[in-house]
Parts: sequence; C-alpha cells; structure tokens
Amino acid sequence: MEETIDQEEAQQLPPVDFISYLANLVETGRLYLDGIPNPETEEVVINLPLVKHIIDTIEMLEVKTQGNLTAPEANFLSNTLYELRMGYIRVVSSQEAAAQEETQEESTAEAPEVEPSDNETEAEAPADKTDEAS
Repeated sequence: MEETIDQEEAQQLPPVDFISYLANLVETGRLYLDGIPNPETEEVVINLPLVKHIIDTIEMLEVKTQGNLTAPEANFLSNTLYELRMGYIRVVSSQEAAAQEETQEESTAEAPEVEPSDNETEAEAPADKTDEAS
C-alpha cells in the first residue's frame, strides 16, 4: 500500500530540470524575504543569511553553467537572480531605515528640550540696532 502512495506522489511532482530547480531555490528565497510565520510563536521570521546563501548559490550556478544553458534557461536564471537580489536589498534597506529611525526616536526622547539662550537673543539685538541706525 505504501508503494502505491509513493508512486502517486512521484507522479504529481514536476520533472527535474534546471528551470524547476532554480524556481525552487528562488521561491525559498522569496519566502524567507517575505517572512515565514514561526508555528510556535506566530512571529514572522525573515532569514536574510539564508537568502544571501541562496543568492550566492544561484550566482555560482550562473558561473558554472555559462555557455551551457539554453536561452530560456539563461534568461530565467538572470531574471530571477536579479529579482532576488533586489528583494534582498529592499529588505536590508528597510531594516536599516527602521533601525535608524528607532535610534533617532530614542535619542530624541532622551535629549532635553533646548530653549533659546540669552546669547541667541543678544546676537539678534545688534542686528536690530543696525536696522534702527539706517
């Protein structure tokens, strides 16, 4: 009975070829860029080191297969690699911007409000006297 189930599952799987292999890698990268909910904590997990590893793997495949791919395979590889790189940059940039914004908010909350000092009003006074003298 188990052999029948295995055969049925094997029939439902797509054939193994270069494009389907790349598509599998890219889809895994996209999932980890968008975030996968942790089943225990329900917290969305973004795994940038894994995405970077997938990008590096596809870059290696690009170098190793250069000149050996069909035009559709080469186009698919370069387009999906570009898309994955841009998604990685987008997520890294947004995380850096969020961290920078958080740092600015913390420093603003800690800094006391500064009121104009007497020196600032004195600096304005000579300008007023100059205007009156004209």
